[in-house]
Amino acid sequence: MNGEGLKKRPLSVPKVERRHFARNFISQAVCELRFPTLFELESDRPPADFVRAVRKEFPTYQPVTDVKFSKDEIGQNRAHAFKSRKERWTVNLKAASFSLETSHYDSFEEFESRLGLVLSAAIKVIDAEFFTRIGLRYINVIPCGVREVGDWINQALVAPLASGFFGDPDEYRQRVVGATEGGGGFLFNHGLGMDAKTGRPQYFLDYDFFVEDVPVDQALATVRKLHDAEHDLFRWSLGAKARQHLGL
Repeated sequence: MNGEGLKKRPLSVPKVERRHFARNFISQAVCELRFPTLFELESDRPPADFVRAVRKEFPTYQPVTDVKFSKDEIGQNRAHAFKSRKERWTVNLKAASFSLETSHYDSFEEFESRLGLVLSAAIKVIDAEFFTRIGLRYINVIPCGVREVGDWINQALVAPLASGFFGDPDEYRQRVVGATEGGGGFLFNHGLGMDAKTGRPQYFLDYDFFVEDVPVDQALATVRKLHDAEHDLFRWSLGAKARQHLGL
């Protein structure tokens, strides 16, 4: 049986109560909203209305040039970056997307509030009734090595490592691509590696959930749903020591 005609099963993990953690493992959080391309956003100067709307929270402006290589040519695309006063938050505005990212994540409520500000500013300039794609990504870094991985990460994810079958590998990675309920999708990358700065072992949990073709007025509600789905998978991914670290 080759599976033809069978309905594709979506992600299915237990739903859990939402919790705010006094500390977390998040090294980066990013929300990207894509829209039909508006080439005028590649001009040397960002839209004045957008700048005025975000400059209080993101006062530092930085032009960005994306260099793209193809078989026949090298292309350059202009983009615009706006950073918070202490440069902990960044807004990127491109011809077909805008995003909010931070490496100092405290709570989803704070993230959503800042995203709402950026969304309101963007709606005035992108001239679109829908987003082609909305994606929410969280990269978590767990401070553990191969011999402790079974205590920090769900055994269902790391059984070969925890058993010692692979010995002490320098790297272990897995990529999962699937569907979510309601027609969305997800990418889940996880694995063992080394911190480039400290040289210490760490385990990363990288979640990227997305939905396509979203009306503009449903954007924030969609981001909340993506967050809830990611939170469920994140909690399922944890082992006993990670839960203890978070106070669960």
